[in-house]
Amino acid sequence: MESFAKLFPYIWPYRQRILLSTLLGLIVAALWGANLSVAFPVVKILLERKDLHTYVDDTLTEAAAEEKSIVAYMGELEKRIAETEAVGVQRDQELLVALMGDRIKQADRLEARRWTLYQYRWLQCYLMPWVPNNDFQAFTWIIVVLTVATAVKGVFIFVQDVLIGHVAESVVMGVRKDMLSKVLQLDYQTLSREGTPGLMSRFTFDSEQLSQGISLLGGRLIREPLKCIACMVFALWINWRLTLLSLLFIPLLGLFLASFGKMLKRASRRMMESMSQIYKVLEETFEGLKVVIAFNAQGRHREEFDREYQRYFAKAMKVVRIDAAAKPSLELLGLIAMFLAMVPGAYLVLRGKTHIWGMRMTNEAISPAELSMLYAMLVGMLDPCRKLSSGFSRLKRAAAAIDRIDAMMNRQSAIQDPAEPKTLKRHNSEIEFRDISFQYQSRIQGMQRGLVLDHVSLKVRAGEVIAIVGQNGCGKSTLVNLLPRYYDPEIGDVLVDGTSIRDVRLQELRDQISVVTQETILFDQSIRENIRYGRPTASDAELEAAVEQAHLLPILEKMPQGLETVIGEKGKELSGGQRQRIALARAILRNPSILILDEATSATDAESETLIHETLRDFVKGRTTFLISHTMSKSLLDVVTRIVVMENGKIVGTGTHEQMLATCPLYDRLYNAPSRQDVLPLTKKVAG
Repeated sequence: MESFAKLFPYIWPYRQRILLSTLLGLIVAALWGANLSVAFPVVKILLERKDLHTYVDDTLTEAAAEEKSIVAYMGELEKRIAETEAVGVQRDQELLVALMGDRIKQADRLEARRWTLYQYRWLQCYLMPWVPNNDFQAFTWIIVVLTVATAVKGVFIFVQDVLIGHVAESVVMGVRKDMLSKVLQLDYQTLSREGTPGLMSRFTFDSEQLSQGISLLGGRLIREPLKCIACMVFALWINWRLTLLSLLFIPLLGLFLASFGKMLKRASRRMMESMSQIYKVLEETFEGLKVVIAFNAQGRHREEFDREYQRYFAKAMKVVRIDAAAKPSLELLGLIAMFLAMVPGAYLVLRGKTHIWGMRMTNEAISPAELSMLYAMLVGMLDPCRKLSSGFSRLKRAAAAIDRIDAMMNRQSAIQDPAEPKTLKRHNSEIEFRDISFQYQSRIQGMQRGLVLDHVSLKVRAGEVIAIVGQNGCGKSTLVNLLPRYYDPEIGDVLVDGTSIRDVRLQELRDQISVVTQETILFDQSIRENIRYGRPTASDAELEAAVEQAHLLPILEKMPQGLETVIGEKGKELSGGQRQRIALARAILRNPSILILDEATSATDAESETLIHETLRDFVKGRTTFLISHTMSKSLLDVVTRIVVMENGKIVGTGTHEQMLATCPLYDRLYNAPSRQDVLPLTKKVAG
């Protein structure tokens, strides 16, 4: 229950539905106990062959006669006690004790007879007028009433399950919404370590387990204990001594549930973690379908899926085994508890006794009908326990899911807004990377990478177009990714116009930045909505200007619905060059003071690259621009004002194109690489 207490803020708004569900559970429990109580009249009619009206009348007559006899006898006892006390002789003290004990015994008998009279007079007054005099008709009447009561009980159970189902889905909806809000607040590095599969597992598999747990907790876990309590109350009313015998196993039952619960929760958590790995395999397979098919690697991915699923299967089977062991064990304990009352009860009926081993078990000999009703109530207590045991594993899986979701909800972002933020005006002076060192964190122990950036310092004047060039893994993308605070450096600082970006609000900082990445990120919406993504409040005229500036008009003319064309998941309906021009239009519409292009033309053809560079030639004016590239093309050199060359996390050269060719061997090697020379003539031809 400690885990479910974490859901209290989500459940509280639906407290009225839960209260109504509890009320329905009480009604169902009362009907459950009442239905089982028909064992008494059925045994009277079928086994003892007694007419119910005659039985009630005879019982009232006998109880009234016994009451009169007990009252008379108690009167005699009072006289004898008074006489004995008056004599006051020492030898009469034992007699006095015996008489007073007998008086207590008779008082108990008198109370029992009067209670019997009250009950049967109530039956005679309110119920018996409805009961037929014919025994077969009476039996049929009981069956009809039982059927109607069962139908009514079924309606209440249906309504209760619908109410709790609404609560469960509403709570899960709230949890998913808050979880998404929390995920969107976390920093990029934290989310990268968690990975898309781990996040998706919490939103899907874990949330589904949570929904099942709430449904179980609000439905069956309210209804079944109440049914058990109702039967217990009836059983205590029939014979409290025999009923208490069956309750001796409750402490043992509690210890058993606590032990199995811990094992189930631990095993369930591991099972959910394994499900995240399955999601990871599926994501990699589906995202890389082109490569999988091209390399005929379907078998490899099937094997990887089989391995992960075998791990999941082993952990899931552990949960199944624990659950499978819990069910019969709980049922056995419940059966033993019932036998503790059944065996002594059978002895009392068969022998006509009221005591066992000198201990009073009943005030007077009980009838087979009374014992049958007691047994029915004990069975009625056992059935809810059996149903609860079947949902025990689901409850523990839900608890494990809550803990996993709660861990995500309580995770703190490494990138935070300052307590007292400074105002950041539109960038107009300088951007400085001051003595930056950075290292990526790893989820896998022992796989920590070394420094990606090693004491890097760089100053960029407002309006400069900086090309950061270097081989793969040299740290060029990482350096620029510090600017929108995807990460924060371990050492050093990034300053915009002399203000540390850690001292300003994230939204204020990022509102000034536009990013076009190597892997173009588009959404399954219309082209218009994808362009507006950078600035939803932009007017149609501003949008059309951005479209024209990004050279999108020739593309839109070929689209069936122009700007309203839906481009599919991740824009896969478009070519690489088309996607990049849409991304560039999005960046233009945002009107940033800082523009980041991370390998923005690496997946485009020469014509698209040239058009993008022509667009940049006008758009970068008055903006500080960072161009990340492996090498340089002629059309790009017309845009760039300065080149920064990086190697092994350090800046090894900075200056103009001619200066870098003359002073930086690495840049000369990259620019004059054979592959570069193959592309260069084509670029010149298209540009011309």
